[in-house]
Amino acid sequence: MVDPTPRIGKEIRRVRTEQGLTLEEAAQRSNVSKAMLGQIERGESNPTISILWKISSGLRVSLSTLLSFAQEDYEVISISDLPAVRTTDGKMQLYDVFSFNPISGFEYFYITLEPGARHASNPHDNASGEYIVVTEGTLTLLLEDKAFELRAPAAIQFHPLSGHAYENRGKERVVFQNIVRY
Repeated sequence: MVDPTPRIGKEIRRVRTEQGLTLEEAAQRSNVSKAMLGQIERGESNPTISILWKISSGLRVSLSTLLSFAQEDYEVISISDLPAVRTTDGKMQLYDVFSFNPISGFEYFYITLEPGARHASNPHDNASGEYIVVTEGTLTLLLEDKAFELRAPAAIQFHPLSGHAYENRGKERVVFQNIVRY
């Protein structure tokens, strides 16, 4: 598997410079320190999913823009061959299967959660809908003050305008698909 860190850093730098932002301005917008942002851009630091969400929100681009890897039309994609973005503890793995495309207006992620995994997601101000399809295990989705237990096969849609979290409270791995519409 190819380490995605250098590619992610180059893409962040490309987006930032296209927007005419200094490193300091991008850091302020994303609430990620200038030093950390610089390390990520240089490929010296492997960002967590939470940091990437902050950066994408600050730069006002989709997460998949920062994770995009060129693919040919009609290419069969083996998810296990895609670079995974992991949480710090390694219990959550996110694969950017179909990056954001302005024509389709969505991005598609394949996500696995090991037992005990929890990931809090910031609001997606630029998104109009989020769709979850659980294909393995039981996912606990926390939306505002509500908890939804989604036992595979199960699905839910919601507006991601407020913070939400994904948890695996069980003893087996959870696999789910996450589609974000813009």
